[in-house]
Amino acid sequence: MQIADLLGAKGIGVIALLPDTDISNAALLLSDQSVGVAAVIDEEEGLVGILSERDITRGLAEYGAAVVDVRVDQLMTRKIISCTPETSIEGAITLMQDNGIRHLPVVEDGNHLIAMISIRDLMDVQAEAYRQAG
Repeated sequence: MQIADLLGAKGIGVIALLPDTDISNAALLLSDQSVGVAAVIDEEEGLVGILSERDITRGLAEYGAAVVDVRVDQLMTRKIISCTPETSIEGAITLMQDNGIRHLPVVEDGNHLIAMISIRDLMDVQAEAYRQAG
């Protein structure tokens, strides 16, 4: 099974922020959408980072209450680990395990973001396969 199969059931689309968004608005978006991560997209470069609740927590520890005025690009994770729709489910799980991450951008054509998958998405696929086999 490939990521494309998961996306067929889950759908595509992603919560995204611009690099110059302030953390206050970023946190509101994460809360409103009930998600723990957003892609950071530059109009010219495409996917440039990931902002997670953990990044915001680290920013709070560093900047205190002033973190609300800090820009997303100051806190985002810049090292992007991603997969493609052709990546196997097992390959995506391995990427997450090896890199200690819980969210994985799905990209096409180099850097064109089409979706974001979570470890929960992958666990759901594995659990369903287990149920069907048993």
